[in-house]
Amino acid sequence: MTPNTVTASLKALRVSAATTRLGGFGGALFLALLFVVTFQFIPGRYQLVEGDVSPYTIKAPNKVTYASQIRTREEKTRAAAAVSEVYVLDSAVVDTQRQKLVDALRQIGDARHPAGSVEPRRDVIVAAYNPPLRAQSIDDILALSDSEWQAVSNDAQRVFDIVMRGRITEAQVEQVRNVLPAYTNSSLAERQASLVVQLVLPLLRANFVLDQDATARARQEAQDRVQPVRVTIERGETILRDGDVVRPLDLERLEAAGLRNPSIDWRSLGATALLLVLFTLVLVLFIRHFRPELQSQPRALLLLGLLVAVTVLTMKLVVPGRDLWSYGLPVAAPVMLVALLLGADLAIVVNLVLAACLGLIAGNSFEMTTVALLGGFAGTMLVWRFERLNTFFLAGVCIAIVNFLSTCAFALLAGDVDARRFALLAAIAAMNGMLSAALTLGTLAAIGHLFGITTTLGLLELAHPTQPLFRRLLTEAPGTYHHSIVVANLAERAAEAIGADALLCRVAAYYHDVGKIIRPYAFIENQVPGDNIHDRLDPATSARMIAAHVPDGLALAKRYRLPDRVRDMIAQHHGTAFVGTFYQRAVKAAGNATIDQAGFRYEGPKPRSREAAILMLADGVEAAVRASRDHAPDVIEQLVRKIFSDRLADGQLDECGLTLGDMDRVRQVFVRVLRAMFHPRITYPDYPAEATPATAPVVASAASVDPN
Repeated sequence: MTPNTVTASLKALRVSAATTRLGGFGGALFLALLFVVTFQFIPGRYQLVEGDVSPYTIKAPNKVTYASQIRTREEKTRAAAAVSEVYVLDSAVVDTQRQKLVDALRQIGDARHPAGSVEPRRDVIVAAYNPPLRAQSIDDILALSDSEWQAVSNDAQRVFDIVMRGRITEAQVEQVRNVLPAYTNSSLAERQASLVVQLVLPLLRANFVLDQDATARARQEAQDRVQPVRVTIERGETILRDGDVVRPLDLERLEAAGLRNPSIDWRSLGATALLLVLFTLVLVLFIRHFRPELQSQPRALLLLGLLVAVTVLTMKLVVPGRDLWSYGLPVAAPVMLVALLLGADLAIVVNLVLAACLGLIAGNSFEMTTVALLGGFAGTMLVWRFERLNTFFLAGVCIAIVNFLSTCAFALLAGDVDARRFALLAAIAAMNGMLSAALTLGTLAAIGHLFGITTTLGLLELAHPTQPLFRRLLTEAPGTYHHSIVVANLAERAAEAIGADALLCRVAAYYHDVGKIIRPYAFIENQVPGDNIHDRLDPATSARMIAAHVPDGLALAKRYRLPDRVRDMIAQHHGTAFVGTFYQRAVKAAGNATIDQAGFRYEGPKPRSREAAILMLADGVEAAVRASRDHAPDVIEQLVRKIFSDRLADGQLDECGLTLGDMDRVRQVFVRVLRAMFHPRITYPDYPAEATPATAPVVASAASVDPN
């Protein structure tokens, strides 16, 4: 098996292991979220049904506010019942009944005139009405003169028109019949007025009929206007007493307080599981495609999973039943922790997942999701790569302002314009911002140390001159200390130019050569002029002594508990490059003999991050330019280009992720800074020895304090 095949196989195994690890992370996170979101944390101990006699006195373990379906349903029923039935005019009934009256009067009028027997005429009048008129009324009609009959007939039509123009429902028909005599003409005799009533009464009908559809719509609209009735159960409030008969409202209160074992709602469980699968997939796929290095960092994945799961658990314990105070939950704190420990890009995705989970737990609340999302974004943007502690204060203030404005916006949308509520929202938003900043600052260092993650606070502490190991470098290897300071300036400026971690570059540069304090005399920057130990050693020994400063530095870094990322950069800042000077000496001394190159190379590994590559290049160009006797601008640029070309040709930059564009910007920064450092000095004139300080030109004092 060839070396390339072995390398490819090992790489495939690493990729497979990383993919398996990420899959396990996603599966574990999904199960944890599903358990947290769907599980009831207050034990359900009471198996009661409607109509049971309670054998317990049950009190609420916590304050809870919920929307009561039973009371809301009662209010809707009451609102619907308060809506009057909708009636509409049925003009066809009026026309039909009037025509019947006209036809009946005509038949009766015709039956009055023929001579002869009375019985046939009576039969005609009887047939004119259904049910027929009374016999006495028929006799009275036949006994009327023509003028009297005409008056009765006319008044019957008039009374009918007056009454039927009014609003008559089925419930009012009987009432109208009772008052019908009041509508007859007062000039008519009593017998004639009675005939008018007898002629109109059988034909009265309801002219306004019930509109079933319109009534149903009106009642539905009234029900829709009813807002959900919210019920608050105080902590310690008695829900049921021993001996009470269990009512539906009691069961609802028990369920809201989490004290009753409801049946499993498989539909809701399935919907929740589906959403959580999507949330988890978003996070896992982002890591796989945009942050693949996290797949090989199990502690980072563990930290991420714990932050998400613990935050969602806190939401589950705090949010249900506490609509208002849920706004005080500092969801931005874990988001800011992720930004500081694992990166702002990952924090934005975590913010999306946590905000969505909060909305799900809060009863599919878009408002809660939006408020949490905006607050998390604000915190992330402010604390990302912070370098001052007051950044946390500013982040807290910004989170408070964003939360207050977003909650006010939703309050205005809901029409809840109340100065006292706005004041309460402001207080809760301020509490949220303060808690978010305090929790982030208070847990950042501990979590970073526990999970082996380099934090900004830790880097700032390492950059302080009083740090013990940094102090040792100053006192025991001052030349190396000065070299490290210059390299730090170069690396920091270059990192800023390409968007890398400038603070990490500066701190790692401070400690990259810390191993030289074990043998400071072996390095030219710490030697007394004219006393070089390597003049007395063979090239192989000198090379081993020089290369040993890397493992020595790692041992010191471990003893002084430097962060892993700083240790990695100590190990990688020379990669697997040659200890060039002594290799050339060995080749020259060996003549035609073969030289083992492995003995003259650093152990590596090669730089595996942009920051480590920047440190390697800064270290190389600083040493090369300082060693050069000619510091002309063109010479400096040529030296920088040569260092870059040599590292690139030797394959030292193959694994770091620097693009050619990045390298060009880094090179330009190095040239600009080094030219400024090694700018030419003016030549100061010599003055006669007898010149006194008082009479010498001012420039003489400048020469005395700046001998360079």
